[in-house]
Amino acid sequence: MSLLSWNCQGSGGSLSSPTTSHMARLIVSTKAQVIFVSKTRSSRINKTQLINRFSVIDSYVVPSNCQSEGLWLMWNNDISITVIQSSHHLILAKAVYNPSNQHFNLMCMYGDPHQLKTNAVWEEVTSFVLDNPHTPTFCMGDLNNIMNVNEKYGPTPTNATRTRNFCCLVKDCGLFDLGFNGPTYTWTNKCHSTKPTFQRLNRCLANADWCSGFPTTAVFYLPMIYSDHAPILVVLHSTTRKPRRPFRFENWWLLEFDYNKTANDSWAKSHGIPIHKRTTHLAKDLKVWSKKKKPINEQLATIEDSILQHQNLHPQQQNQNTLTTLYHNHQTLLTKDTEYHRQRIKKLWATDGDQNTKFFQQAILKRARKNKISFITDSHGNLVATPQNIADVFTAYFQEIFTTQLSNQQQQFNHDHQVTIIDEYTLNS
Repeated sequence: MSLLSWNCQGSGGSLSSPTTSHMARLIVSTKAQVIFVSKTRSSRINKTQLINRFSVIDSYVVPSNCQSEGLWLMWNNDISITVIQSSHHLILAKAVYNPSNQHFNLMCMYGDPHQLKTNAVWEEVTSFVLDNPHTPTFCMGDLNNIMNVNEKYGPTPTNATRTRNFCCLVKDCGLFDLGFNGPTYTWTNKCHSTKPTFQRLNRCLANADWCSGFPTTAVFYLPMIYSDHAPILVVLHSTTRKPRRPFRFENWWLLEFDYNKTANDSWAKSHGIPIHKRTTHLAKDLKVWSKKKKPINEQLATIEDSILQHQNLHPQQQNQNTLTTLYHNHQTLLTKDTEYHRQRIKKLWATDGDQNTKFFQQAILKRARKNKISFITDSHGNLVATPQNIADVFTAYFQEIFTTQLSNQQQQFNHDHQVTIIDEYTLNS
């Protein structure tokens, strides 16, 4: 599923203008199922015209007037959208992705550029979020605010108070920025010859439930054409080729009853060979041994079924010793599961004081998003996005570095070695 958001800076007065033609190409090329357009500057275009022009299944229009510059929301038949509330600056809706029946809250926003109604707009957002708890929530659009001083480049300084207040409004709703792929800035005043200013005004926000339901969400900034704002493309189910994972020792293995025997047997088999080869053999044997283990979640489910079956018996038929053993095994598995997630989060919350809570689960997802490399710039300044090409750029870069260093070191070594031989020969003769 993909979503598209764009501040088009005016529809051009009709649905046949260059701006709307470019918009139609964007919708087709990105295969967007949800399209949000802000600042349409049109009061005459209705939902039927949008449906016919952009081949969507339905749409919602907030017409332009003296207080608003117009909003459009369109979607195709893969999505079911029910608009709950709308105003001059936002559209709040409940949505369902029909192929997987996934429900989520959708907030499409155009922030007040004059900052007069920012607090009022976010009060509506906060109420909507609080009225729909424990639901994946996603917000996109031109928010007309930045969240960091690095998100602005220009001659005038950043308004620190305004930035700090905006960050507080976002955090109060339980939302956070999803990051981006592409250019750093999404808006420019186009005064390139005098005082150019660039800012990241367009962004996507989401809550923790969204990251759990759509963990592979990727945000892309598209080229600025026909507008001083960049379109945002959001791909919810982005796929990347998983690289071959190197061996990683799992701390929870130490809690397995047969770990010591497996490790000792493997170490004994490799007696007499160099230490680096012995560790390689040990890693291979542990990898084979670990694959024979059932996933911890499956083991937990099996024990919980056994406990339930035993508790369904008449009290006189229940064996308390069996139940005690099952409880003990269940607690041991929970400890293993906690170790598994604690190792991935790489945090010691209050020196090992927390359990496998939602905090740790969300932190793992955040680390995964942060560690993902979506694109890279090669030595010629070209953007490389495919996993194989990214790997090739890294390989070529380090090959060039180490080849040059080794070549210089070899020349120095040959020179020093030659001097040593001559000196020794002279002394010995």
